[in-house]
Amino acid sequence: MAKKITRKNFYMEIRRSFGRFISILFIVALGVAFFSGIRASEPSMKITGDAYFDKSDLMDIKAVSTLGITEDDVKAVRNVKGVEKAEGAYSADFLNIKNKKQYVLHVMSRMEDMNKITVSEGRMPEKVGECLVDDQMNYKVGETIRLKSGTDDKVTDTLKVDELKVVGKGNSPCYIALNRGSTTIGTGTVSGFVVVPEKTFHLDVYTEMYVQVQGAKDLTAYTGAYKQKVKIVKKRLKAITEERGKIRKEELLDKANAKLEKAQKKLDDGKAESEQKLSDAERQITDGETQISQAKETLVSGKAQMEDAKKKLRANQQELDKAKKTYQNGLQQLEQGKKQYEQGKAAYDSKYAEAQAQIQTGEQGLVVYRTELDQGWEGYQTLLKNIEALKAQVSGETEQDQELSQKIREMEAQAQETKQTLDAKEQDYQTKKAELDTAKQQLTNGKAELDQAKAQLDASETKLSSAAASIESGQKQLDAGKAELEAQEQTLKNGEAEIAENEAKLADARKEYEDGKKTSEEEIAKGEKKLADAGKQISQIKNPKWYVYNRSTLTEYDGFGENADRMRAIGKVFPVMFFLVAALISLTGMTRMVEEQRIEIGTMKALGYGNLSIASKYLGYAFLATAEGSVLGVLVGEKILPYIIIYAYEIMYPHIPKIYVPYHMSYAVMASAASIVCTMGATLASCYKELAAEPAVLMRPPAPKNGRRVFLERIGFIWKRMNFTWKSTIRNLMRYKKRFFMTVFGIGGCMALMLVGYGVRDSVYEIADIQYDEIQLYDGHIFYKDDVTKTEKEELKEYLKTDSDIQSYMEADMRSVTASGGGKKLSVYQCILGNPKIAEKYVDFHDRKTKESYTLTDDGAIVSEKTAKLLNVKDGDTIKVKKGTEKSVTVKIAHICENYMGHYIYFTPQYYKKVYGKTVKYNCIMFRAKNGYTEDQVKKAGEKILSKDQVLTISYLHDIRDQLDDMLASLNLVIIVLIVSAGMLAFVVLYNLNSINITERQRELATLKVLGFYDTEVAEYVFRENILLTLIGSVAGVVLGKILHLFVIQTVEVDAAMFGRSIYLKSYIYSFLFTIGFSLFVNWVMYFKLKKIDMVESLKSIE
Repeated sequence: MAKKITRKNFYMEIRRSFGRFISILFIVALGVAFFSGIRASEPSMKITGDAYFDKSDLMDIKAVSTLGITEDDVKAVRNVKGVEKAEGAYSADFLNIKNKKQYVLHVMSRMEDMNKITVSEGRMPEKVGECLVDDQMNYKVGETIRLKSGTDDKVTDTLKVDELKVVGKGNSPCYIALNRGSTTIGTGTVSGFVVVPEKTFHLDVYTEMYVQVQGAKDLTAYTGAYKQKVKIVKKRLKAITEERGKIRKEELLDKANAKLEKAQKKLDDGKAESEQKLSDAERQITDGETQISQAKETLVSGKAQMEDAKKKLRANQQELDKAKKTYQNGLQQLEQGKKQYEQGKAAYDSKYAEAQAQIQTGEQGLVVYRTELDQGWEGYQTLLKNIEALKAQVSGETEQDQELSQKIREMEAQAQETKQTLDAKEQDYQTKKAELDTAKQQLTNGKAELDQAKAQLDASETKLSSAAASIESGQKQLDAGKAELEAQEQTLKNGEAEIAENEAKLADARKEYEDGKKTSEEEIAKGEKKLADAGKQISQIKNPKWYVYNRSTLTEYDGFGENADRMRAIGKVFPVMFFLVAALISLTGMTRMVEEQRIEIGTMKALGYGNLSIASKYLGYAFLATAEGSVLGVLVGEKILPYIIIYAYEIMYPHIPKIYVPYHMSYAVMASAASIVCTMGATLASCYKELAAEPAVLMRPPAPKNGRRVFLERIGFIWKRMNFTWKSTIRNLMRYKKRFFMTVFGIGGCMALMLVGYGVRDSVYEIADIQYDEIQLYDGHIFYKDDVTKTEKEELKEYLKTDSDIQSYMEADMRSVTASGGGKKLSVYQCILGNPKIAEKYVDFHDRKTKESYTLTDDGAIVSEKTAKLLNVKDGDTIKVKKGTEKSVTVKIAHICENYMGHYIYFTPQYYKKVYGKTVKYNCIMFRAKNGYTEDQVKKAGEKILSKDQVLTISYLHDIRDQLDDMLASLNLVIIVLIVSAGMLAFVVLYNLNSINITERQRELATLKVLGFYDTEVAEYVFRENILLTLIGSVAGVVLGKILHLFVIQTVEVDAAMFGRSIYLKSYIYSFLFTIGFSLFVNWVMYFKLKKIDMVESLKSIE
């Protein structure tokens, strides 16, 4: 019976104080949702990424070799234990110019079983010459891409074609973010990828090989289990690389030796052939000299006979010339007549073509004109027929007939107008036809006149021909003799010329023989040297070096996992405040509930109920609210928060298609357990005091607190100037100290959370500007090729001096080394600045807190702040630095400088020599472009530099900055969620504490109403306290928020970066205004509750 009564009382209590129950439930739900939601974001992000990787069959391991990978290598890898699939692939980088802009394209072969492409438009390429392009680029389906190698090699050395037709667009799991990696050609940055069929490549061996590990798909990417499984197989692959390298070396040696033997045989054959040709040429030269000597003797005899014949021909020619003179006079007259005829004919011919073209054009125009006229007459006849047809339809005087008649009259007028137009055109046609006939007749008459003149000239010419017959006959005989003589003379000249020519040819042949002999000997010597060099190179062929990578080699793959880990770090910090506030609300609410029911508790104790039986009601109340709040928080938080966070990160990872947010029971249990412990502990603390008292004491109301003078009363000049309401407000604040500190703590906590939300945004967003505007002041690095000589370096520096785009430059050596200190190892960039005197133009060394500037000296190195923190060292300490396989050296830290991105150790050349015992060999040049240059202008300047033979690649700081900005942009939505959650928490705290405050002071406020206070004055009396508490809590929140912000920043930082430590003034203002806004809103809500207080309450007996 007692249990039944207790249970009934329990449910009645929930209905009676439903607002308090909901407050506890809501604050617990908010805390649990925030904790489990943010903590679940990490595994949900990894599961989402893993699902995409598995769907796309992303590789687990990538292998490359310095001598390429053969099909036998692929087969050998397939036989390694733990390998599920292995597939060879090709890839190469090329350039493409589009709209005067250079793009670097990573062309890769289509794979059958791994790294599957998701087609977003069009289709996959199937034939040589087809391709699929990165959907991030602005190529269109159907467009043709012309490739350039960017080096001295031809595109066709690698591919079968140098033009590719775009047949599709898509994305690859190898590129989950917007960054496409770096390259050694063009701008040094890959613009996008291109997928082609494997048969498009024109290579003997694969450029890389991809491997999938057995069972890896069953594990979630980025987890320790997945990494361990891949690590084991990766180790097994490395174990066979030495053997595969030896086999590859033997294959290359066999091929090279075969080619060497073939080349040796070709050289020997060429040598024999050259000797035979030289022998034949020498014999021919000797025969030619004999023939020339005989020809000279024959030529002398022929010249003597020629002189006698010439004398006879001259005498006969004089007689014939007299007869010709008479003939020439008649011929001259004939020529004049012909000339006149030709001029007339030329004038006729020049005009004939033009006139004929005009006539032809006119005839064609008349035909068209006639056709149009005929069509017009046909239309006219059709119009007449239509009029007749309409007339036939008119039968009376109806309204319809009148309309028809009107229409007929309009059509007849149209017909009349049409006929007049056609008649005018008909007359115009006849006029033009007559003009054309006249032109034809004129052309015919001109032709007749020319023919008549020609006939007269022909008659005159016939007469002259008859008169000249005799002259011509004699001249022919003379010419025949003369021609024969000239022929003989020409024969002699030809013979003489031929002899001279043959002598010249013989001299040339002799010279050619000598030159050919010399050239042949040189070519043979050169070929023998090449064969010797080739043999030497073959003997120097070493085993190829294999490089085996995991997915970390993919662009931005590790970044995705690091972002997920960042959420885990945030999840460890923020929810703590929510749980503390939840405990505060529970303690306050349950304490008030127990105090309200003192008499009931005392009565139950007097009736024999045990402490546990009495406390179970309150514990059950708190447990039920907490349990329901936990369930609600888990159900909502683990679905909504991870989804929002992952959705925000899709700014960086746009190709991950589906977000997976499963429930994670471990986090749900952890959050629920923490909530239950907080609320149940607070409830037990509330019950303990009351349950320890005697029933008689509990059945009487608690004695009112004794009033005390507050500190402000001791300051007379202030206290005397305060009115009654302000004095009462100050005394009430000090009178209810418990409420005072709980409200200040609650408001301060909410203010701190909002301040942390804004502060994290400030700290994260400022690092890009500080790092690349205030610390690293240069624009990029120009990296030398490995085999560049000192002379070539000087040539490049001379070029940079004359380059108008470059403001200044400085040689440097940038290498990745391993630094050790404080029991930790860290990969850092070792940077030796070639000219420390101008180092401040490129890197600003200073302390973050004091802003003290540092100078790079020969007494020690300058280390970046995050590096020093991770290695647990300070100024004056030493660290160990190890470069590659070399021995580690000890480096003294002279200063620690502000730096946010990456890890750096800066040396002078002299200190480097002191530490390493050798002179530094610079591998790059730091450069600064002209002031005011945009990113595109800097890249264009870099393209010119990159075309130089000495340059391997160029890295630009703005590329790193853009990647950082993209990463930070994705945090914006996450930070908004944090701020909104903190605001909700502030509202709950204020509402709950104000509700308790009004309930506790209900009799006091009712008494004020009885004394004549209006509702507004009573509200001001209460709200004045609330506003003061809010202001005090906000001030406390500033201090707490600054401490919490520093803690959060240090917690969420990844090893590769250091976030800012400052909070902007506007963030303080926003947080404060939000807190005040929530306070005003709660006061407005509470106003209606104050109005409901009944004045009769003040007349009721307390007991």
